[in-house]
Amino acid sequence: MTQTLTEDDLYRTSTQYRLWSFSPESLAAQRRKTHDLAIERARRYGGSLSSGGSEDGAAHEEAYVRADEELRLVQRYCEQIRTTSDHFKWPINVKATAVQYLRRFYLSNSCLTYPPKEIYKTVLFLACKTEATHMTLSEYARRISTDPDAILAPEYKVMQALRFTLDVRQPYKGLKGVLMELLNMASGMVGEVEGVDTKGAKALQQDMLGLEKPPKDAQTIWTAPAGNTEVKHLTDRINAAYSAARQLLDKPALLTDVYFLYTPSQLLLAALRLADSPLLSFYLTTKLPLSSPVRPKILATVHSCADFLAAFSERQIMTKDERAALEAKLESCLDPSTKDLVKAHAAAKLGSESDEEEKVKKRKLAREKSFKEGEELFGPSLGAAGAANGGKG
Repeated sequence: MTQTLTEDDLYRTSTQYRLWSFSPESLAAQRRKTHDLAIERARRYGGSLSSGGSEDGAAHEEAYVRADEELRLVQRYCEQIRTTSDHFKWPINVKATAVQYLRRFYLSNSCLTYPPKEIYKTVLFLACKTEATHMTLSEYARRISTDPDAILAPEYKVMQALRFTLDVRQPYKGLKGVLMELLNMASGMVGEVEGVDTKGAKALQQDMLGLEKPPKDAQTIWTAPAGNTEVKHLTDRINAAYSAARQLLDKPALLTDVYFLYTPSQLLLAALRLADSPLLSFYLTTKLPLSSPVRPKILATVHSCADFLAAFSERQIMTKDERAALEAKLESCLDPSTKDLVKAHAAAKLGSESDEEEKVKKRKLAREKSFKEGEELFGPSLGAAGAANGGKG
């Protein structure tokens, strides 16, 4: 019997679902664990906190960057990735991938160990390569005024933190697909909706023309015409909803934890709900009938994701002055072994080369020893024995 895999089945096989999907509680726990380990390391190389008494210990504790400060600093560099990518005019999938690389990296690493002002450059260049957007290292380094070695030095560490999984599933293609479907319905080019109802193209078009106006708090810029809604107005409405949803996916979705908590399809539906909820409700009805038992659960998840996106505020992003103050604080408690990533990388590379040379020497000695032991046990080869006797039989 042939088994058909759904999009959900395929997504559950992805590394994004298996390695990078969390509940809010498990995500918070992972971040606490990473921060606590970093603080423990900082105490070891920074001396005892309690050496000067309880008051001095408390003051020393305040010198360390807090977990919430780390999270805001990472968010600030996610915004830096966005602006840099836009400056290069790179496709949106590059910046989305780079942002997720940065956020994933700091689930298992702390800003106290690896400062994001260095790591963000590496993940952006890595995303550029992953998403097949060509720019040479020298050109990239020149345009961000950075030494090429500083970009490459943390790359292997980043790959380790990403567990060598470079795929990032994104909602943009799905959103584009919804746009095309809605435009086709608005134009009367879609026939019967299989498994939902028996409405033909014209009936679906009329239902769309009769949709209620977007609510006042909708993100769309579209306004209903004074008279009857025509097809051209409907097309404008769909395009405006798409544009608003795209902007939500471009900023709030990249500067919050939604990629860890929701699937790409849930993200795009949530963005559409904020953009134009009546339009989304109509679209879902063409996919899921009102009587579907899973519809309430799907709607609850979409609404939850939409609330998460709507809660984002520009005021949450750290200002440049706040970033400078926090990085000065971070500098005082930074792991000394990773303060200079280029030097640390060079030392590790030199050590690796030395280890490899030592392994080659050991293998050579082992071969020579084995050969010598063979001769002692069985005698020299016939050719060697003949040569030793002057070739005489």
